[in-house]
Amino acid sequence: MENEVFQIAFPGMTIDEDATFERVEKELKTAALYKRMGFVRREAALTPSYTVKENTGFTGISKQTENIAIHNVDGEEKAKLTYERVALAISRLTDVHREIVTTRYLSHPEPLDINVWMELNLSERTYYRLKREAMSELAYALRLEVIKDDIESLAGTWQ
Repeated sequence: MENEVFQIAFPGMTIDEDATFERVEKELKTAALYKRMGFVRREAALTPSYTVKENTGFTGISKQTENIAIHNVDGEEKAKLTYERVALAISRLTDVHREIVTTRYLSHPEPLDINVWMELNLSERTYYRLKREAMSELAYALRLEVIKDDIESLAGTWQ
């Protein structure tokens, strides 16, 4: 059975649901981590390491402090924007979809699917159908769809 959300949003295209749902889950986990802990800043390790290193001819300068500063500034902004995008997308879901996503992915500790469907008083089949619909809508709202390459699907027909 084809996914209705993807059929309507992308007529004639084939969406890789597994890869798409993995991307959505990763985005949800990033948002949940930011919501729970904020942004974890990196710090420079200023302790020198006294190890013998052979001369490899490379005389490049380590940019550890520069890379850490860039991560702390850009990483925090990126995490905040990710959280805001995810929160906005979740707020636009239907009530049951929103409840499934927030209970499953944004609560701590992250419960198992069986705990969520029992808590929400849903059957297993209904829960997975609604979760699939919610993930599809989030993928579309967050623009995280993975489109299958049509050349790969046609490769077997030319032989």
